[in-house]
Amino acid sequence: RQLFGMVQLVVVIVSNSSVRKTSIGSRSGSRILDQAAVRSVRHASLLRAFPPELRDNDEIHIIRTWR
Repeated sequence: RQLFGMVQLVVVIVSNSSVRKTSIGSRSGSRILDQAAVRSVRHASLLRAFPPELRDNDEIHIIRTWR
């Protein structure tokens, strides 16, 4: 079974680069695809700690569409 769609996630990253929260901003219409996108964020290796110029920020919100 082939599934297609786009899901928009909002990912909140804190200064040590860990994910504080992942939420669905726009659903794909497929629960399976939505869950797979959220899981991909949980299992991803993220970046290093924030660079010095961003360390005054508690967190960064990233909005991205998965296809």
